[in-house]
Amino acid sequence: MGGVTIYRVAEHAAVSIASVSRVVHGQPGVSAETRRRIQASMRELGYVPNDAAQGLAGRRHGVVGLVFADLDDPSEEAGHESLLYSDEIIRGAERAARAHGHSVLLVATHAEGSRDRLISLVGKMDALVILAGSVPTADIRLLSRLVPVALLAAERRVGAVDQVRADNAAGMRAVVDHLISGHGFGDLAFIGGPEASPDAKARFRGYQAARLGAGLAPAPRPDVTEDFTERGGRQALRRLLSRRAHPPRAIVASNDQMAVGAIGALTAKGLRVPDDVAVTGFDDIQLARLLTPGLTTVHQPMRQLGQECVHALLARIGNPDAEPANVLLPTHLVVRTSCGCPPSGPSSDTRVDVPAHEETPHG
Repeated sequence: MGGVTIYRVAEHAAVSIASVSRVVHGQPGVSAETRRRIQASMRELGYVPNDAAQGLAGRRHGVVGLVFADLDDPSEEAGHESLLYSDEIIRGAERAARAHGHSVLLVATHAEGSRDRLISLVGKMDALVILAGSVPTADIRLLSRLVPVALLAAERRVGAVDQVRADNAAGMRAVVDHLISGHGFGDLAFIGGPEASPDAKARFRGYQAARLGAGLAPAPRPDVTEDFTERGGRQALRRLLSRRAHPPRAIVASNDQMAVGAIGALTAKGLRVPDDVAVTGFDDIQLARLLTPGLTTVHQPMRQLGQECVHALLARIGNPDAEPANVLLPTHLVVRTSCGCPPSGPSSDTRVDVPAHEETPHG
């Protein structure tokens, strides 16, 4: 990596050195096709601009970067809803960083030029928290050679990087066990999240395990998949109902926003929750306890995810040769009334702890 120069990139991409320099520094004057070719050469060669690498050799900056995908347009419905999860993580990370005298820099990635933008910024940071799905694996490997990196909510083998996750599989298994054994529901439908999401995959594994453990027919795939948004939940529920002669007795949604959308779509169809169809979610965002009926869900420690990532990074800064941390945070079932349970008291919340279920991170 260290031997790759701007001249080598220019030769590999068959362009001028000036064109490479413009791309490296984010300047105009290069066509979209030439820019893509230069960026492809930089990725293939593992090129890192000298100013980024040199910046790391100097003093500490007191800054931890948090890398997320597509946080740039909260005016759109889907973007606004996705912030509910990210906001909690950001709050936790900022609190942990501030306690150690650090600041947090948010970086939103995009399909075009994300790698080069990150490399240009990394010289101004001491470490990076990268949320699953926001940066390709090859780029994570490259960035981890420059600064300590912690992966949040990911399941990847990417070398010596710290990883912090919530126990998604165990949490989902707990809520599905509750529907099956607590209520006797056997006709379940699963609304899956984005296929590329590690959280969505782990939650579906938990759903599959609960079905098998109860002697129900295996579920080779989610009944329907959509984005982790309220709109996605509405669209998924409509497609699901259009495929069935009768609605399922219970809907298992991959997150709370999808559950909220599904409840809205059921209500629009004249179906009552939970009398006609029970609904559960995952995450335990604030909206889950404000709904009528209250949403039975799985609480994952979103703020703690951000905190633990920052703690792991600050520990690595102090001891760069330490073994990578692999932190699995517990989840717990929160029983409200959308599953068919009666109100439990003034708060209408009943917490049920979930036994840990360790999963090996995988590609």
